[in-house]
Amino acid sequence: MDKTRFFAMTPLALAMFSTYNVALAAPEKTTLAPITVQSESKKQKRDKMLKLKDSIVHTEVITQEKIENKQAGSLTQAIENEPGVKVSTDCSLCGVKRVMLNGLKGEHTTLMINGVPNSSIMEGFYGYDAIPMAGVTSVEIARGAGASLIAPEAIGGVINVVTAKPTDDRLEFDLSQGNQDYHKYQIVGTKVSEDKDTALFVSAQSDNRGQVDEDDNWVNESPSLENRALVAQVWLKASEADNLDFRLTDQRSEVFGGPMVDTPFATSQKAAETSQPGTAAFVDNNINNRPDMAAGASPRDFLENIVTTKQAYTGKWQHDFSPDLQTQVTGSYVDITMDSIYEGITYKADQDIYYADARADYFLNDTNALTFGVDLKDDTYRSESTGGTLPANDSYDLNTYGAYIRDIWTASSKLEVSLALRADNVNVDFVDQDRHFNETVVAPRLYIRYDHNFNWTSRFSAGQGYRVPLAFFETDHGIVDDGFSVGVDQLEKSNSAQYSLAYNSARTTFETSYTWTAVENLAMLETINNIPTLVNSPDTGTVQHADMSATYQLTGHWSVGGTVEGFFYDKNYRDTFTIIPVEQRVRLMADYEGHGWEFNATATWIGERDYKDYSNAAYDQHYDDKANTESKGDHSPAYYTVDVRIAKSLGKHWKVYAGANNLLDYTQTGEGDSPLFYDTDGNVDVTHIWGPLRGRLVYGGINAKF
Repeated sequence: MDKTRFFAMTPLALAMFSTYNVALAAPEKTTLAPITVQSESKKQKRDKMLKLKDSIVHTEVITQEKIENKQAGSLTQAIENEPGVKVSTDCSLCGVKRVMLNGLKGEHTTLMINGVPNSSIMEGFYGYDAIPMAGVTSVEIARGAGASLIAPEAIGGVINVVTAKPTDDRLEFDLSQGNQDYHKYQIVGTKVSEDKDTALFVSAQSDNRGQVDEDDNWVNESPSLENRALVAQVWLKASEADNLDFRLTDQRSEVFGGPMVDTPFATSQKAAETSQPGTAAFVDNNINNRPDMAAGASPRDFLENIVTTKQAYTGKWQHDFSPDLQTQVTGSYVDITMDSIYEGITYKADQDIYYADARADYFLNDTNALTFGVDLKDDTYRSESTGGTLPANDSYDLNTYGAYIRDIWTASSKLEVSLALRADNVNVDFVDQDRHFNETVVAPRLYIRYDHNFNWTSRFSAGQGYRVPLAFFETDHGIVDDGFSVGVDQLEKSNSAQYSLAYNSARTTFETSYTWTAVENLAMLETINNIPTLVNSPDTGTVQHADMSATYQLTGHWSVGGTVEGFFYDKNYRDTFTIIPVEQRVRLMADYEGHGWEFNATATWIGERDYKDYSNAAYDQHYDDKANTESKGDHSPAYYTVDVRIAKSLGKHWKVYAGANNLLDYTQTGEGDSPLFYDTDGNVDVTHIWGPLRGRLVYGGINAKF
């Protein structure tokens, strides 16, 4: 039996086994004494039913404790290697990150902050590294098309960053430093009024990572990253029926990649930025050597410097008309700018996003709760570039208007069903390309939860989604020397189905899931009239993902766990990759908590991949030398990494901790395989990436809570 069939059959087989096993083990009937049950109020029933939407949808929750154990300062660090999640680094110079869910590409992932989908194209490349974890209470990951009622474009799924309403006054500091010019400074403060009607949350974070050049060739394998973030949020109970919520975010992120500063090649960052483009040449025409300054190599030939800023404003108003009817109005505005240098070319962009949503939750009867609403998004993106032979502008105007309805039905004490339907009108105008289209889309989705017994639970979902292939920036992060063109004229559309089976007991948790997704009209690059053009593929791409995870409480202090995953791509979807994705992954975890001590260790194994399976990535045509005689090989090796962290509480308020990420210092470059390469035309590129680009990070810190 092949791996795909094994992973696909496992959840179904276990579900049948769990039901059958309970039937065999059922005890003889016993007459029990009568039990008096106090009836719930209508409001309690309504609140309980509306919460079912969170239990029906297959959702992984990364807790605040887990975020701390990972030493995560950013969203990418918090979600990395979670089941179904892969954070892919797509460029060794600019460090661009793409968050993949269930094996689907980064543009198929939707980001939400407290349930509001106000993320942008640029955020999908550089913003996830800039989203602070200071004060974040959890990160929710819902995989599969239609995972969110208000985000039909989430073909791969939704990542929701949650900041919960505080319940008491608190002041927290978390300060840490390490090698690689690493630091993470966080401060969080909360204030709650005496009557508990008003709550305030404020957080500030600064984090930094330096450049990495393991092979000492004066060109980094991983760039420096400097982030600053300020978040403020206030909750106000205006009356017994009205609750208000306002949130303000201000972020700045700067990536500096390419020439190593403070070397003879680039004496400083300013010197690199002000240098003129030259000839990207290496000594002896070998990619592993230093740039050949005698042959005219310039720091600007490798420089990628990206500065992004984000200001976001969100407001919510919740009004209870009665115990049976609750309404909520949400509005947000996001302004994101990017000012970047990609080698000899500059790229600037400004994006403004307005979003509004009005909904009502209606308690129809004891078994049905309805949600219905309308939303709209106005997205304006303006970009310009200089330095290339042709302009590389991908500006657009996007307007979407949607309406949705959902029924949550409690069929019995064991069965819960959610049916939802969205209708959206999408209007896109590519203002620099003289191209536009208008389309109306209807996207249904179904969720079912069934409790086999006290321990075993099955969840099934099926749905459709869509996505607008908006900008060339999504495919080649904005820069091609010879310009580009946008030729897409159709929405990407998906069909998805997912089944999961979960087991929970006092000491054991187990879950396995299988997801199938097919995407039509995939956006991809095609050369037309010698110009790279973003077009719709005529083929449908299919991705499958299966995983099994379990944890076991060995003692009152020790627990162990593990996850096994497989990602399966058909040829049509594989052909759209420019960076080879993960195919197999295994994680093993051990945790200790007790006597004031905390310890966590995680080992992650990644399987080898055959380059010939990914023709568009063309890794099998990457060379170390310009003469194309020293091949980089035909496959990537299997490897594993280890992360550890230990913490000790010092009384009620203080905690000290230390740890190491990538403890064994395993890197792709350390294996003799630089992310730099020559292609078959003898041109230098920076996307030969299959493994870790950063080595061992050792850190220590202190946490204080008052």
